[in-house]
Amino acid sequence: MKTILAIAAVCVLGAGALAYFVVDPFGDRSDPTASLHLSGTACERLAGLAGYLAETDDSVNEFLLDLGQRAGGISKGRRALTDLARGGHNRLPGKGFKQRFDDGSIGQVRHFTGYVRASMFGGGSVTRWISEHLRHDAPNSPDGRLGDEGIAFEQAIVGGRLEISDASTWLRTHLCRRSGAIYRSSAEGSSGGGA
Repeated sequence: MKTILAIAAVCVLGAGALAYFVVDPFGDRSDPTASLHLSGTACERLAGLAGYLAETDDSVNEFLLDLGQRAGGISKGRRALTDLARGGHNRLPGKGFKQRFDDGSIGQVRHFTGYVRASMFGGGSVTRWISEHLRHDAPNSPDGRLGDEGIAFEQAIVGGRLEISDASTWLRTHLCRRSGAIYRSSAEGSSGGGA
């Protein structure tokens, strides 16, 4: 009888842990750009968020951590690897990516920021290997190409080839179909127009 109760307790605990891992009841899924009054596609809002963070964050690391958390639902702390394994959260659901990056889903912002954050842990080569062999994102697929852009973005920012003040423009130019949703500093006022 004790063995059956022990097995049942282990099963209940395991089911609870699995449910927590899959559902994550504490994950914030709200749109982090709503208070910035950004509109436009998800890609444009990502670029606008990057413009805002470039003005508020003091370092490259802080900028990338905030972008991952606010756009992809990836924790800044020790839960980051769990969030990456889970795939993050669609904090900025929607579309607006150039056709070569568009897989038809509403999760491309999450996908891009996941690659950015994963590159911070393992570098570009490891992230690309995981992408191809564990996540099955073929290199010539929209997800594979968008992942490569996430890796390139992280490497350019960390390597100093791309200033965080230019990140918003980089994102709009490289990823977005159109170039709307520009963040303007509080001195200029916020704007969210499309082009």
